Amino acid sequence: MNAITQSEPVVAHRQIAPVLRTLVLCDLADSTALVGRLGDQHAAELFRKHDRVVRTLLNAHTGREIDKTDGFLAMFERPIQAVAFALDYQRQLRQLSSEEQCALVARVGIHIGDVLVWDNAQEDIANGAKATEVEGLVKPIASRLMQLALPGQILLSSVTYSLAHRAQGELGERLATVRWRAHGRYRFKGVPDLIPVFEVGEEGLAPLRAPPWSGKAHREVPFWRRPAALAIESVLLLAAAAIPAWYLFKPAPAIAFANRDWVIVGDLKNLTGETKFDESLQAAFRIGLEQSRHVNVLSDLKTRETIKLMQRDPEKTLIDREVGSEIAIRDGARALILPTIAEIGGRVRVTAEVVDPTTQTTVYSESADGIGEQSVLPSLDKVNQQLRLRLGEALATVSSESKPLEKAATKNLEALRAYSLGRRAYNSGNFKEALALLQQAMKLDDDFALGRTFIANIYTNSGETDLALKELDRAMATRDRLSARDSLYVEALRARFEAPARALEKWKTLAKLYPDFSFASSTLAYILWQDANRFDDAIKATEDAALARTPELAWIEAFSGVLYLGNEQYQQADQHFLKAKKLGLLFPDSHASVYAAQRAFDKLKVMLADKKIEDNRGQDVSSQNARVSFMVDQGRWDDAWKYLEKSKSDISTKKQKGYRKLEAIEVSLLALRSESGANTPEVPDFIKSEQAALVGEKSIDRFEAMFRVLFASYVAAKNGDTKVAQTVLAQLGSEAGNGDYPILSRMLAVVQAEVARSDGRPEDAIRILQQLPLDGSELYLTHVALMDAYAAKGDNPAALAQARWLATHRGRAYMEYNADWVARPFNVAQSNLAVLREAELSLSLGDTKGAISSLDSFRRQWPDSKQVSFVSGRVESLQKQLDGRTG
Repeated sequence: MNAITQSEPVVAHRQIAPVLRTLVLCDLADSTALVGRLGDQHAAELFRKHDRVVRTLLNAHTGREIDKTDGFLAMFERPIQAVAFALDYQRQLRQLSSEEQCALVARVGIHIGDVLVWDNAQEDIANGAKATEVEGLVKPIASRLMQLALPGQILLSSVTYSLAHRAQGELGERLATVRWRAHGRYRFKGVPDLIPVFEVGEEGLAPLRAPPWSGKAHREVPFWRRPAALAIESVLLLAAAAIPAWYLFKPAPAIAFANRDWVIVGDLKNLTGETKFDESLQAAFRIGLEQSRHVNVLSDLKTRETIKLMQRDPEKTLIDREVGSEIAIRDGARALILPTIAEIGGRVRVTAEVVDPTTQTTVYSESADGIGEQSVLPSLDKVNQQLRLRLGEALATVSSESKPLEKAATKNLEALRAYSLGRRAYNSGNFKEALALLQQAMKLDDDFALGRTFIANIYTNSGETDLALKELDRAMATRDRLSARDSLYVEALRARFEAPARALEKWKTLAKLYPDFSFASSTLAYILWQDANRFDDAIKATEDAALARTPELAWIEAFSGVLYLGNEQYQQADQHFLKAKKLGLLFPDSHASVYAAQRAFDKLKVMLADKKIEDNRGQDVSSQNARVSFMVDQGRWDDAWKYLEKSKSDISTKKQKGYRKLEAIEVSLLALRSESGANTPEVPDFIKSEQAALVGEKSIDRFEAMFRVLFASYVAAKNGDTKVAQTVLAQLGSEAGNGDYPILSRMLAVVQAEVARSDGRPEDAIRILQQLPLDGSELYLTHVALMDAYAAKGDNPAALAQARWLATHRGRAYMEYNADWVARPFNVAQSNLAVLREAELSLSLGDTKGAISSLDSFRRQWPDSKQVSFVSGRVESLQKQLDGRTG
């Protein structure tokens, strides 16, 4: 027993550690038939020559022979070594076939993974064992790949392909004729997981087509592409022979791509070793494709969001064939495009593969070669144009609507790289780094207009209007360096600072020409709401933006909540705000307004007590404005007054815009608490200070200041001080009424009407207001002025109709923007006072029951109405009249 134990090899008693290796299985096709044709002697000599070729190649490519039957099992350390061996093997077989005047073809399968390797004892080798043994799942998978292959074909698994393709530059001059193909995912008998299958081969030698299905391997495809379904489809195709010939023979792309379909651009595979290409060509490829109105490119920001939903880190996730295909399927993109740059035989080749995401199969690829760095952008232009044509875009459109990349962006690759990194930093929320990188791009190319446009966006978002205008003006001066879409985009951005009416038309045009440019539709929606008070049209624009696979979906959901609330569609508004919250974006004041507008103050109180919302809210003027509105809405006038005073005291100087906005709110509420203009000298004082502040103001800041002046003038006229209002009309009437600012024009008409009413001309007031478009775009104050004018005229039924409109349109009272919400507390107060006016008007019309109901409603809304002296007097007077009628 001891003797036997001592004679056993030591290796049999130690643990064998797995090692990562690449296995290659080669098999001569139809070798048995070959022996039958040639005879034993001739075939044996031919096989000896074949074996010498294989062993010479193994030695040249540092491979190791493991086993031999009709073919070879060989082992390599790296996939690129195995691929190089297989390519040379197929070429040598072709040469040997020519020399021997017989057909020698082989199938080759390559796979990489962990294997167990051990050397047999000399005694076992002497008894017929192989020198080296290799075991592991890698071997049967390589065998399945080899069996699946067509004669002359080299098949690889996906992991082998990824590693070999990345190192393909090591193939040297052969790379010029080497082609890679993806053939989809196959299910191998006995292997539990699907295996993506790829092919590598040289043009003229390899089949470069998908291998047929077999009993041991079949490709996973949608049911409609399986043989039975294909047979049915063939019958249907034959039935379609009656379709006119022009339709039958119309050129169509190889992938089912339609106008305005979407594509994903994967990460650039840079095989040159030049790091300057890493980010620059990725950006250039996108810019080139984005010039198309036929092809839509999913934005980098939307791609990053989808990667997060896939529970991956967007900073570390490479968008390759597998990841890009999953993103495409999730976001409904039709194709994945994988760009590559490589240096082949002294030439620089740019290639783009179009991949079907459902099968991960390369449908086709386009490439262009050039010499030197200066050839890269022209090559990229050529590839982009070829892709657009293959995806079904008309040649005339590609030619007329495209600029070379050096004209649409910059020819400086370092500037492109800085721009791309800047955009990435911005998308990550690092605005400071983004600005620094974009400014570096400008240093490298001062006329890089697209870079300046994005700098202007950063300045705009940070409130630095003057700097944003400066950058936009410089971009406009070099607009010949912009694509057609980006040129129109800069015009629209610049118009936003000039006149809302012109900006509205620019953004309409941009959204119409590029309906899948989500930023155009979302900005159009914002302008329609903020500057034109057109809630219905804004809702339609947000719907268009959401359909365009917008990366700002959270913002679109929250903004939709604002718009639906403004239309008193409370349930829809709440749903949109909740969706935005789920996506990580809070609009706390606007969401709280949904409950306030419905007088659900218990829910409002709970929301305002939420610390997370309170931390998100901040202490800006808009938020303070909302708090004041909530207090006024509940009749808590003393609390509102104290909060307003505290908010003003927290601002360091009266010259700050925030202070002036709070002061405008203060004078409007002060006028409500007073019985006549004589008791509110603060109103004309505020108007004078605002008019003085108008000097030197421009663009958006001037528009908002003018609105505050007109709003205060309306409040003064409402309280009987028409003189100050008339002075304002004389000074600002021409500018405010020129149509550039739709909201200003409507506010101007309200002031003019209120002056006429206060001067004893209610008919003129009504005529002025009825000339306005009363289609939902009119200001909330329009109905206040109409109610007062009808009442002054003695038309109580018409006045009552306006009072009821005001009482039921509380969402609009809360959600009109009006120069940063400056009229919101006043509007909200009017929505309550309108209920008191309902009671008074109902009584004047003999509707005692209606008057009692409305008065009871008002008392519930403002239980402590004594806080406002003129209200308490009206309530007491009305109650006495009711008591007299019912007593």
